[in-house]
Amino acid sequence: MKFEQCWEFPENLIGSLHTYAPNSTKLIVRDMGLTNGQQDLLKRYENIQIVSSNYAQSSNIQQIDVDHEFILINNTLHSRNNQGKYLFIDCIRKQLSFAIVIPFIESQLNNLIHLLNLTEIYLPCQKYFYSTDLIFYHNEESSSVLEKNITKLNYQNKCFKNIYYFAANLSADEDMYPGGSAYMWKKLFSNESTNTISLRARGYTHFFLMEPDTRPIRSYWLDAIIEKITNRYDQQSHISTNWWMIGSIYRGTIPVGKEFLHINGNALYHLSLDFIRFIENVSNEIPNVLGKTKGYDLDLFLYMFKHVDIAKNVWHKFQFTDLIQNCWHSGCNDTDTDFIHMNPNTYLVHGNKILPKIMFDILSTIPTLLSTSFYKCNIVKDFLVLCKRKLTSKNKFKKKKFT
Repeated sequence: MKFEQCWEFPENLIGSLHTYAPNSTKLIVRDMGLTNGQQDLLKRYENIQIVSSNYAQSSNIQQIDVDHEFILINNTLHSRNNQGKYLFIDCIRKQLSFAIVIPFIESQLNNLIHLLNLTEIYLPCQKYFYSTDLIFYHNEESSSVLEKNITKLNYQNKCFKNIYYFAANLSADEDMYPGGSAYMWKKLFSNESTNTISLRARGYTHFFLMEPDTRPIRSYWLDAIIEKITNRYDQQSHISTNWWMIGSIYRGTIPVGKEFLHINGNALYHLSLDFIRFIENVSNEIPNVLGKTKGYDLDLFLYMFKHVDIAKNVWHKFQFTDLIQNCWHSGCNDTDTDFIHMNPNTYLVHGNKILPKIMFDILSTIPTLLSTSFYKCNIVKDFLVLCKRKLTSKNKFKKKKFT
């Protein structure tokens, strides 16, 4: 039996091992067709050893069927068939493999460049994270003009181990709002054996989605994100993650009914197989077409509003935080010093009017912003960084405009 066809089984078995077995208990997994991504993930799981298909089993090692799970009865460890109920997947203890994913389209290049400039002002981290990658993720095909333009920016930051460029390669029918963003988002979660940009296929355990209109308002925002996952444990520690999504509640002043309970898509995600199966169920019921989807983030919660029995079992896996605030229709923005001082736990804001968008916006806002000492230094630095990038881009790309 090949594991890529029944991946829920070994994941559930491993989760039950981490729940009930002594910490020293090892599970030997025979590779009968694991994908590279599955191998990478298994190597991050605690007390798991991968062996080849022709591994000679020792006589004193108990063989456990892949569709079984461990259970503790009278302080004795037993195995039983899981009966198709995968209760222990989120109990897996694993080492963190994390990525910041920035999705964008051509019209968002101004915002993206501004975001990258802000990361030079508000430093992502105090110490380097050797398990953190940065992924620029666009809607076009690989080696498109858009991808070439973003790669030529040559963005570098020591807080990230690697910087990658992903292409969603959306068709003309897919590349429309709001379905386009949903297609891009779901490709990050899709079946790891068939999708080349699946994050699980690359061995990631968690990621943070950061659209170009999301921006930091204070330094060490990456540190704060990592701490949400590790709970201050060392990154090399094996940790379990019982949640699926952590992000901002709707904070706007315009009434939206029960929809205010949804978490904005600029959020922290756990790449749990249970969560991926949940997303697939939502997608089967709410397709990414105009008139059906209301946005990939809102669809998750509309599905739970409709299926209350399912929601009762999984709603706790969606958690609110003020680490990031969704400023859509709320009036909060990154130029309001009172907002920043009144929200000491907020490191990122999303949406609302972005100031400045381009160099000329900065010139028009400097007189107002310089009236507060808090922003005097940062706005000037942002202005100088943008000027430097603007001149560099102008010299390199005289035929192609970015802004």
